[in-house]
Amino acid sequence: MSNIRPNEQDIAMLHRIFGWHVIPWTDAFCEAVSRLDVTPRTVLEVGASRLSAPSLFFLRRGASVEVTCYAETEAPALTAFCETICQEYGLPVPTIRVHDAFSATERKYDVIILKGVLGGLDRDHNLDVFSKAIERSLGNLSENGRLIILDKGWCSLVHNLLLQRFGDAGGNNWHYFSQKELKSLSSPDNPPQVIWKGFTSAGTMPFKGLQRLTDWLDTRLFNRFLSTKGTVFAALYSGNQAQTGATRSPT
Repeated sequence: MSNIRPNEQDIAMLHRIFGWHVIPWTDAFCEAVSRLDVTPRTVLEVGASRLSAPSLFFLRRGASVEVTCYAETEAPALTAFCETICQEYGLPVPTIRVHDAFSATERKYDVIILKGVLGGLDRDHNLDVFSKAIERSLGNLSENGRLIILDKGWCSLVHNLLLQRFGDAGGNNWHYFSQKELKSLSSPDNPPQVIWKGFTSAGTMPFKGLQRLTDWLDTRLFNRFLSTKGTVFAALYSGNQAQTGATRSPT
């Protein structure tokens, strides 16, 4: 069993950290964290934003955390966000620097997080590009480390049409992953554990009442019965895959 299962105080902080589409992201992240068998000592977050940095959860649990973004111009806003959260919860401000998903790191990490990153790395939907990013991240893990990917899922044709029409990410050709694709982006003998959340909540809803209804339907009904689809997923990859390679298998 995990010794870092999120408690109520952690969940409240995660609601602040995620910023939007809060309940599905939090539920997916918490379940992924609950499947870790040890508390990580070193954590790297790749592609954090000024409104979202879930690696701060591990900072609260005593890990050494590095939060990264893609460009120097993004660093001030990300720093301000992390400073606000850390001041609110009495935490040291983590190291904040620039890094991208395809680069090697000088050290190895027990946990690497990519939240809302993978699906935007190639707007032509080239699975080989996504596979290379995963392979690079696995290579940056310590022995028995874990890669946690949080991103948007392919739920149905209706969901995708709505997201492409009304969603910022969908309108910019973000890639929405399926269960089959996620399994193909790794070595076939060591597939990821994939956690699906948020069937009815396609994003942040325009009205609070509608948001509460969709979140209630997901947490009370759909999340319990739909194990291979949702609008949000957490994929937990093992560092052992770095030894065998994360070569994409045929789909």
